Amino acid sequence: MQSGWRALVLLAAVLVSCTTVTPVARPVVQFPLVGAGVDPTPQPDAAPRVAPPARAPQTIRFPYTAQPEWIPTPYNHDTGRVGDGSISYIVIHYTAISYNRTLKAFNLPDSGVSAHYVIRQDGHIAQLVGEADTAWHAGNGYFNDHSVGIEIEKSAESNPDFTPEEYYAAAALSCAIAARHNIPLDRAHVIGHNEIPWPNNHSDPGPTWGWPHFMYLTSLCAPPNADTVHASFVAESPFPQLATGGTASVTIQLRNTGSTAWRKGTAQEARIAVRGNNTSLGFLGENWPTPDRPAVQNEDIVPPGGVGTFTFTVVGATPGTYTLPLQGVIDGAAWMDDLGLY
Repeated sequence: MQSGWRALVLLAAVLVSCTTVTPVARPVVQFPLVGAGVDPTPQPDAAPRVAPPARAPQTIRFPYTAQPEWIPTPYNHDTGRVGDGSISYIVIHYTAISYNRTLKAFNLPDSGVSAHYVIRQDGHIAQLVGEADTAWHAGNGYFNDHSVGIEIEKSAESNPDFTPEEYYAAAALSCAIAARHNIPLDRAHVIGHNEIPWPNNHSDPGPTWGWPHFMYLTSLCAPPNADTVHASFVAESPFPQLATGGTASVTIQLRNTGSTAWRKGTAQEARIAVRGNNTSLGFLGENWPTPDRPAVQNEDIVPPGGVGTFTFTVVGATPGTYTLPLQGVIDGAAWMDDLGLY
């Protein structure tokens, strides 16, 4: 959490002693009493019931849009942001106490700690401080002023390990925050509390937090833009020579060197385009998506570092030699690097 202050340690101890644990309701079992007018003869067991079929585990379709519950705290934050109000970082924490106790701590006057968001073990997200305001989570004034803090439930009393649902929720939330504030989703801008400079002395999110897995998840929902969309050349099939009316298949492979995944059928879908959106060469194509888009990616997902394959058909419509200048693109987002493809 935000502060290593002794006051917070005492606060956690007070919460432990003051929190009332509501007992779980249990079915009442009544036993017959011998000598109370009840026949003590053992009775035959009831016929066993057929067990209901096991429920299939719930499948979470990721990525999804984060939908936080707004539970504002009136305490432990500053209204607004200093200076130009820029937000450049996302800081990941873990709570060390349960979700419910974390919310209570952030709502106690003068506890000195808060965060913008708290993620419960089942993936539920609570928002306690608006992103336009400054939560007290980083232990460093500059980073408080220029970051959004995400607390993730992890404690011996609730869940000693991070859950898959927490990873999904944190990634979906980080993608949404990054889109709102144009924050690059890389390890220079998405950091742990332990990476905050002096006087910070915290170790969260700790060695069990899977940074590679988390950053992979963020790539699946990272907003595509000029900063996140990039490609390098891998391979291209030979230039086709066709008889008039003949057809040939062309394949181009590009490596995703950006920070957002290419996802087929979504707003992150990668395409091979005719440079400059030129439609005048569309007569060379057969079954292209549009006259200036010969192909979309073959793979469902091409993560950063992965290779995408683009296959399309050209036709010898009329005699001649034709040059088809090509470039990768994510429509509605950004052109990829101009690699001199043709």
